[in-house]
Amino acid sequence: MKRKRPTIIGLVAGIGLVLCMGTIALIAGCAMFEKGDNAEKISMDQLPLVVKAAAEKETAGCKIIEVEKELKDGKVIYAVTYDEKGKEMEIEYSEDGTLLFKGPE
Repeated sequence: MKRKRPTIIGLVAGIGLVLCMGTIALIAGCAMFEKGDNAEKISMDQLPLVVKAAAEKETAGCKIIEVEKELKDGKVIYAVTYDEKGKEMEIEYSEDGTLLFKGPE
């Protein structure tokens, strides 16, 4: 009977460890997805012409911080992060130049 206790305790500890590791991996995966880690950094010149024209008009006089091409809900989105009077802002466009989002980063 003495041998069964360490085996059961070890089994319970092992299951607990696996569950903890799985939870950590899930949380990390969700955080990466929310940050848009599927995003590809590109330059303004790589934007579709209609998106580039709209972004340049919207960010006139501002410093461009980052331009990304990302996939959201199966659709390509172009995100431009810029500095507007010391505040980090972001605009997002669809491939056809439709403004999808404008606000703080």
